[in-house]
Amino acid sequence: MKKQFLIGVFFLHLSGLICFAQEENTEQKDVYVGQENECIYLAYNQNKNEEIEFIQTEPVMVEEWTTPLRGRVIDFSLIYNKGNVILYLEITEDAEENLNPICIGNDSRITFRLKNGNYVSLPQFGEKVCGFVNQKEADYSNITNRGFFLIDQNNLQQLQSSEVYIASLQSKKYQLDFIFRSELYDEINDYYVYPELYFMSELDCVLDFQK
Repeated sequence: MKKQFLIGVFFLHLSGLICFAQEENTEQKDVYVGQENECIYLAYNQNKNEEIEFIQTEPVMVEEWTTPLRGRVIDFSLIYNKGNVILYLEITEDAEENLNPICIGNDSRITFRLKNGNYVSLPQFGEKVCGFVNQKEADYSNITNRGFFLIDQNNLQQLQSSEVYIASLQSKKYQLDFIFRSELYDEINDYYVYPELYFMSELDCVLDFQK
């Protein structure tokens, strides 16, 4: 499996998710290379023995939903942090109506229904994380909500065994269901992604990165 790093050594705090990425000059591709057996890493950190303790994959869009009055984009990224495999998600929404960010805490979880009929439920990981306002005007608002979810060994095997069909994110004051399409065009990055195959293709990038 080919591996590609966009940046050098970084510390990424789970409570703030602060990253500084450098742009890389690459040829345009119409297929997301992360799902073509090439791993792209956004950030990583090594210990004194030069062993990787932390790594994060490049975010991938897994859902896009738009109406004339409202829109939503969901990005997934995987994190390996000192033996833990974590799903990090960002939900960016805009609307003409007023939108308020939410907090995702220990009462939150995301559940996936797989195409083989099995269900995988991931609990929230770490401290409570709150969303933030990107832009708020009199007739327009844009917010981002985010969360971290732990993937244990059993769930790793389940997610690697089948395509994902539906996800349900549940929190105390928030619920969101969305479908994983077989193909989705990422207009910003100008390539196609395959959301239902996300875990089958991306998990190896955080499990096998030292090979």
